Amino acid sequence: MAEITFGAYRLLVDVETTRAYYDAHPLPWITCDCAGCRNFAQAVKNLSRPVREVFDTLGIDPEKPGELDYYQGTAEMLSGGGWYHLAGTILEGAAGPGEREMFPAGWYEVDESFSVAFRTECFLLPEDFPRPCFQMEINHRLPWLLKEKNPY
Repeated sequence: MAEITFGAYRLLVDVETTRAYYDAHPLPWITCDCAGCRNFAQAVKNLSRPVREVFDTLGIDPEKPGELDYYQGTAEMLSGGGWYHLAGTILEGAAGPGEREMFPAGWYEVDESFSVAFRTECFLLPEDFPRPCFQMEINHRLPWLLKEKNPY
């Protein structure tokens, strides 16, 4: 287990277990055929160095999100969010037991186009994902790479 801090979040992450889970489950994880997901699948391959370092530090494969969604876009950019699961616990920065969790520690800005936040509640968690676990939420602004017009 590694103790990792991102802003006001203090995490205890089982990096090797997280990495082993993602490695043991081959691509493709992005199975939705919408334009946003097809674009994310391409754009995530070219994340900035600071963003890639966050994923690597936590043992998460950025090409294997638990879920994705999209907010708005332009001809050049698409904003969206989503989440990833990881093995471990949140030591500081999460809501207490029984409290509604809306990122009490806020968003940690990795770079100008990518932020993360952490929550104890896991949505769409695969049955075989190692426990204990928590969720990394993302907000992103990624380039529009598809040849088709951005519908968002």
